[in-house]
Amino acid sequence: MPTTVRSDTSRAKAALQVVLVAAILLVSLALGQATRPAGRSLSPRDVAQGVLVGGGLLLGSVAVTLAVSRERWDTLGFRREAPAAVLTRGLLGLGACYLLAGAGTVVYALAAGLDPARLAAEKTAALSGFAELPRALILPLSLFTGVYEELVFRGFFLSRLRAALSRSPRDHAAAVGAVVLSSALFAVGHLYQSMLGVVQTFAIGLVLGALAVRRDNVWPCVVAHTGINLIGMIALRFT
Repeated sequence: MPTTVRSDTSRAKAALQVVLVAAILLVSLALGQATRPAGRSLSPRDVAQGVLVGGGLLLGSVAVTLAVSRERWDTLGFRREAPAAVLTRGLLGLGACYLLAGAGTVVYALAAGLDPARLAAEKTAALSGFAELPRALILPLSLFTGVYEELVFRGFFLSRLRAALSRSPRDHAAAVGAVVLSSALFAVGHLYQSMLGVVQTFAIGLVLGALAVRRDNVWPCVVAHTGINLIGMIALRFT
């Protein structure tokens, strides 16, 4: 995303922004894990509260960071584009996400010497709270998560990592490094989904990061991410 961060944003400043927001992400994950009763799976209430609290905390941290740095929200890469183009690119990204996540599942299962069916069962168990969500909450939570996670991971982290890794907005190596690092943060944020979930989320992050860089726009990523959420939650109800 060449024009995502203003040209006067220094590498050190961008790196500091990443470190601060990443620290908030990691601390919130650690606190959430510490306060969760051992041996108990997530309930629908846990899921809803986790999404709202976690999303609010990350959005708040990004908002404060931008305000302190005197940077505008339009530096996060949400650009105007024809709705048909956004939808088309988003759906293509959705398909690519499933393809790479599927490949990641196979590689992980083979490398770990584990049965893919067992891995899938462990992930389903970890996400049992999502399966029990009231139907009326599925679409709002899918949309909210799709928007805020893309704003944070593809909008904020990806753009700031690119600025921290290189002064040139056209540095391809910096773009690749930023996609990988932002995907790693994205995966860590989904530790509650089991190790298989982390692997799949990392793969999805790679696709969405590449899409954001290629299109210079985060909106197609929101479409793809929301679609993944919707399909996943609906599928869980029939598992």
